[in-house]
Amino acid sequence: MPKLMMLIVGGPNGAGKSSITNSVIDLFGQTLTKLNADERTIELRALYPEKPLPELNLMAVQQIDSEVENSIVAGKSFYVETVLSSSKYRDDVLEAKKNGYKFALIYVSVYPPELSARRVKDRAKKGGHGVDVSKVIERYHKSHEQLKWFADQADMFLVFDNSTFNKPPILLAEKFAGQEIVHHVKGSNPEVDRVVAVLQKNRAKNPTP
Repeated sequence: MPKLMMLIVGGPNGAGKSSITNSVIDLFGQTLTKLNADERTIELRALYPEKPLPELNLMAVQQIDSEVENSIVAGKSFYVETVLSSSKYRDDVLEAKKNGYKFALIYVSVYPPELSARRVKDRAKKGGHGVDVSKVIERYHKSHEQLKWFADQADMFLVFDNSTFNKPPILLAEKFAGQEIVHHVKGSNPEVDRVVAVLQKNRAKNPTP
Protein backbone atom coordinates (compact mmCIF):
# COMPACT_ATOMS: atom_id res chain seq x y z
CA MET A 1 0.00 0.00 0.00
CA PRO A 2 1.18 3.60 -0.58
CA LYS A 3 2.82 5.61 2.18
CA LEU A 4 0.07 8.23 2.11
CA MET A 5 -3.61 7.30 2.03
CA MET A 6 -6.78 9.34 2.15
CA LEU A 7 -9.83 7.15 2.71
CA ILE A 8 -13.39 8.39 2.69
CA VAL A 9 -16.04 6.14 4.18
CA GLY A 10 -19.30 7.50 2.82
CA GLY A 11 -22.96 6.65 2.72
CA PRO A 12 -26.41 7.76 3.85
CA ASN A 13 -27.37 8.20 7.48
CA GLY A 14 -28.00 4.86 9.14
CA ALA A 15 -26.37 2.77 6.41
CA GLY A 16 -23.90 1.14 8.79
CA LYS A 17 -20.68 2.84 7.73
CA SER A 18 -18.81 2.33 10.99
CA SER A 19 -19.45 -1.40 11.34
CA ILE A 20 -18.43 -2.14 7.75
CA THR A 21 -15.36 0.05 8.00
CA ASN A 22 -14.14 -1.90 11.01
CA SER A 23 -14.26 -5.10 8.98
CA VAL A 24 -12.40 -3.83 5.90
CA ILE A 25 -9.95 -1.26 7.27
CA ASP A 26 -7.26 -3.94 7.60
CA LEU A 27 -7.13 -4.05 3.79
CA PHE A 28 -4.98 -0.94 3.89
CA GLY A 29 -2.23 -2.50 5.97
CA GLN A 30 -1.39 0.68 7.85
CA THR A 31 -2.62 2.88 10.66
CA LEU A 32 -5.08 5.51 9.51
CA THR A 33 -6.19 8.31 11.83
CA LYS A 34 -9.96 8.21 12.21
CA LEU A 35 -11.90 11.44 11.77
CA ASN A 36 -15.61 11.20 12.61
CA ALA A 37 -17.89 14.16 13.30
CA ASP A 38 -20.53 12.12 15.18
CA GLU A 39 -17.91 10.77 17.57
CA ARG A 40 -16.43 14.24 17.97
CA THR A 41 -19.89 15.57 18.91
CA ILE A 42 -20.06 13.02 21.74
CA GLU A 43 -16.65 14.15 22.97
CA LEU A 44 -17.69 17.81 22.83
CA ARG A 45 -20.95 17.06 24.63
CA ALA A 46 -18.95 15.79 27.60
CA LEU A 47 -16.79 18.92 27.55
CA TYR A 48 -19.61 21.42 27.02
CA PRO A 49 -22.82 19.94 28.50
CA GLU A 50 -24.43 23.39 28.57
CA LYS A 51 -24.20 23.92 24.80
CA PRO A 52 -27.17 22.93 22.58
CA LEU A 53 -26.70 19.92 20.33
CA PRO A 54 -26.88 21.84 17.00
CA GLU A 55 -24.01 24.04 18.16
CA LEU A 56 -21.97 20.99 19.17
CA ASN A 57 -22.68 19.34 15.81
CA LEU A 58 -21.41 22.43 13.99
CA MET A 59 -18.30 22.59 16.16
CA ALA A 60 -17.58 18.93 15.47
CA VAL A 61 -17.96 19.29 11.70
CA GLN A 62 -15.73 22.36 11.64
CA GLN A 63 -13.06 20.61 13.67
CA ILE A 64 -13.08 17.50 11.48
CA ASP A 65 -12.96 19.54 8.28
CA SER A 66 -9.97 21.44 9.63
CA GLU A 67 -8.23 18.22 10.66
CA VAL A 68 -8.70 16.77 7.16
CA GLU A 69 -6.94 19.78 5.68
CA ASN A 70 -4.20 19.71 8.34
CA SER A 71 -3.59 15.99 7.81
CA ILE A 72 -2.98 16.54 4.10
CA VAL A 73 -0.57 19.40 4.79
CA ALA A 74 1.26 17.35 7.41
CA GLY A 75 1.43 14.24 5.22
CA LYS A 76 -0.57 11.97 7.54
CA SER A 77 -2.69 9.05 6.35
CA PHE A 78 -6.28 9.23 7.57
CA TYR A 79 -9.87 8.27 6.95
CA VAL A 80 -12.99 10.32 7.41
CA GLU A 81 -16.55 9.08 7.78
CA THR A 82 -19.17 11.23 6.10
CA VAL A 83 -22.67 11.12 4.67
CA LEU A 84 -21.04 12.61 1.54
CA SER A 85 -24.09 14.75 0.84
CA SER A 86 -22.09 17.77 -0.31
CA SER A 87 -19.07 18.57 -2.44
CA LYS A 88 -17.00 19.93 0.45
CA TYR A 89 -14.32 17.20 0.31
CA ARG A 90 -13.67 17.59 -3.42
CA ASP A 91 -10.90 20.14 -2.95
CA ASP A 92 -9.34 17.95 -0.25
CA VAL A 93 -9.30 14.94 -2.57
CA LEU A 94 -7.66 16.92 -5.36
CA GLU A 95 -5.12 18.45 -2.97
CA ALA A 96 -4.30 15.06 -1.46
CA LYS A 97 -3.76 13.47 -4.87
CA LYS A 98 -1.56 16.41 -5.89
CA ASN A 99 0.54 15.76 -2.78
CA GLY A 100 1.10 12.09 -3.56
CA TYR A 101 -1.79 10.51 -1.68
CA LYS A 102 -3.74 7.56 -2.96
CA PHE A 103 -7.45 8.18 -2.58
CA ALA A 104 -9.70 5.29 -1.58
CA LEU A 105 -13.47 5.33 -1.19
CA ILE A 106 -15.65 2.86 0.65
CA TYR A 107 -19.34 3.60 0.17
CA VAL A 108 -22.15 1.91 2.10
CA SER A 109 -25.66 2.18 0.67
CA VAL A 110 -29.12 0.89 1.48
CA TYR A 111 -32.29 0.74 -0.57
CA PRO A 112 -34.95 2.12 -0.55
CA PRO A 113 -34.24 5.60 0.89
CA GLU A 114 -36.93 5.12 3.53
CA LEU A 115 -34.82 2.35 5.05
CA SER A 116 -32.13 4.90 5.83
CA ALA A 117 -34.68 7.09 7.64
CA ARG A 118 -36.11 4.14 9.55
CA ARG A 119 -32.69 3.08 10.81
CA VAL A 120 -31.87 6.59 11.98
CA LYS A 121 -35.17 6.69 13.86
CA ASP A 122 -34.41 3.33 15.52
CA ARG A 123 -30.91 4.53 16.41
CA ALA A 124 -32.30 7.67 18.04
CA LYS A 125 -34.68 5.58 20.16
CA LYS A 126 -31.62 3.79 21.55
CA GLY A 127 -29.96 7.07 22.45
CA GLY A 128 -28.01 7.56 19.25
CA HIS A 129 -27.72 10.56 16.97
CA GLY A 130 -31.11 11.53 15.51
CA VAL A 131 -31.78 13.32 12.22
CA ASP A 132 -35.06 14.71 10.85
CA VAL A 133 -36.68 12.24 8.43
CA SER A 134 -36.97 14.71 5.57
CA LYS A 135 -33.31 15.63 5.98
CA VAL A 136 -32.29 11.96 5.94
CA ILE A 137 -34.10 11.39 2.65
CA GLU A 138 -32.68 14.58 1.15
CA ARG A 139 -29.15 13.61 2.18
CA TYR A 140 -29.66 10.11 0.82
CA HIS A 141 -30.26 11.38 -2.72
CA LYS A 142 -27.55 14.05 -2.52
CA SER A 143 -25.06 11.47 -1.26
CA HIS A 144 -25.60 9.12 -4.20
CA GLU A 145 -25.33 12.07 -6.57
CA GLN A 146 -21.99 13.11 -5.04
CA LEU A 147 -20.82 9.50 -5.18
CA LYS A 148 -20.41 9.76 -8.95
CA TRP A 149 -17.63 12.33 -8.70
CA PHE A 150 -15.83 10.82 -5.73
CA ALA A 151 -15.91 7.29 -7.13
CA ASP A 152 -14.58 8.56 -10.44
CA GLN A 153 -11.62 10.13 -8.63
CA ALA A 154 -10.87 7.11 -6.45
CA ASP A 155 -7.80 4.93 -6.93
CA MET A 156 -9.74 2.23 -5.10
CA PHE A 157 -13.52 2.14 -4.77
CA LEU A 158 -15.72 -0.41 -3.01
CA VAL A 159 -19.48 -0.02 -2.74
CA PHE A 160 -21.60 -2.20 -0.47
CA ASP A 161 -25.32 -2.67 0.01
CA ASN A 162 -26.26 -3.08 3.67
CA SER A 163 -30.03 -3.24 3.33
CA THR A 164 -30.67 -6.71 4.73
CA PHE A 165 -30.91 -6.95 8.49
CA ASN A 166 -28.72 -9.56 10.20
CA LYS A 167 -26.92 -10.51 6.99
CA PRO A 168 -23.43 -9.52 5.81
CA PRO A 169 -23.26 -6.52 3.47
CA ILE A 170 -23.07 -7.28 -0.25
CA LEU A 171 -20.19 -5.99 -2.36
CA LEU A 172 -22.02 -4.48 -5.32
CA ALA A 173 -19.10 -3.08 -7.31
CA GLU A 174 -15.39 -2.34 -7.09
CA LYS A 175 -12.78 -0.40 -9.01
CA PHE A 176 -9.00 -0.25 -8.83
CA ALA A 177 -6.74 2.29 -10.53
CA GLY A 178 -6.22 1.54 -14.19
CA GLN A 179 -8.87 -1.16 -14.27
CA GLU A 180 -12.49 -1.32 -15.39
CA ILE A 181 -15.13 -1.07 -12.70
CA VAL A 182 -16.56 -4.50 -11.89
CA HIS A 183 -20.31 -4.55 -11.23
CA HIS A 184 -20.83 -7.73 -9.22
CA VAL A 185 -24.52 -7.42 -8.30
CA LYS A 186 -27.15 -5.60 -10.35
CA GLY A 187 -30.79 -4.89 -9.54
CA SER A 188 -30.72 -4.96 -5.76
CA ASN A 189 -29.88 -1.28 -5.36
CA PRO A 190 -31.05 0.93 -8.27
CA GLU A 191 -29.32 3.99 -6.81
CA VAL A 192 -25.93 2.29 -6.96
CA ASP A 193 -26.73 0.79 -10.37
CA ARG A 194 -27.19 4.32 -11.75
CA VAL A 195 -23.89 5.47 -10.28
CA VAL A 196 -22.00 2.51 -11.72
CA ALA A 197 -23.55 3.14 -15.13
CA VAL A 198 -22.23 6.72 -15.03
CA LEU A 199 -18.75 5.52 -14.04
CA GLN A 200 -18.73 3.02 -16.89
CA LYS A 201 -19.82 5.71 -19.33
CA ASN A 202 -17.10 8.07 -18.09
CA ARG A 203 -14.53 5.32 -18.44
CA ALA A 204 -15.60 4.64 -22.01
CA LYS A 205 -15.25 8.33 -22.89
CA ASN A 206 -11.91 8.73 -21.14
CA PRO A 207 -10.03 5.41 -21.20
CA THR A 208 -6.84 5.19 -19.13
CA PRO A 209 -3.77 5.26 -21.37
